[in-house]
Amino acid sequence: MTSPRHFRLVVLITAIASASAAPLSDVSGWGHFVGRVRTEWHDDGRTMHLLDNFAYVDNAGSTWTAPKPHKIDGASIPPVFWSFIGGPFEGKYRNASVVHDYECDVKLRPWRAVHRMFYNASRCGGVEETKAKAMYAAVYHFGPRWGTHKGPRLFKTDEDFKRIRDYIESNPDVTLEEIENLDQARLTDFERKKHRQGL
Repeated sequence: MTSPRHFRLVVLITAIASASAAPLSDVSGWGHFVGRVRTEWHDDGRTMHLLDNFAYVDNAGSTWTAPKPHKIDGASIPPVFWSFIGGPFEGKYRNASVVHDYECDVKLRPWRAVHRMFYNASRCGGVEETKAKAMYAAVYHFGPRWGTHKGPRLFKTDEDFKRIRDYIESNPDVTLEEIENLDQARLTDFERKKHRQGL
């Protein structure tokens, strides 16, 4: 059985191999990235540090910079998420993960704003809307929180995330606010209705 540590090593290797080919993203309506993700491995084989500054500029003009030589390891992306879309530095959301990782480490901005940024940056990177919403649900409900207004943790298990993902995929027009306000009762009500409809 592959350990989470070994899995992270594999996906980070994949990220390094493809980073040099990553284009400057500029998806209309979602902002743009500045620079390319260039990194260097640490001897532990699990972490790396940035060789250049890398930034995401959102549609409102706010800049989210991950500066060199900050260490990144994907820890801000909950493991519950990996089985859904892959490791923290795979695919179209890799650039968003780098900036999100930094912001979750330094904790200088509100955690809710940081997770919203992750959604917007993922869309900027080309992640499809429904998948990006499921990713947002993962970081919002299972990811890091800090400060005095952390809020209750209403979901804790892999099964909880699968239920949330099913809810989002069945309701692709769900808003980010509705995702934030999900609770066990709402999911149970959705599942009962789905069962009655034979879906």
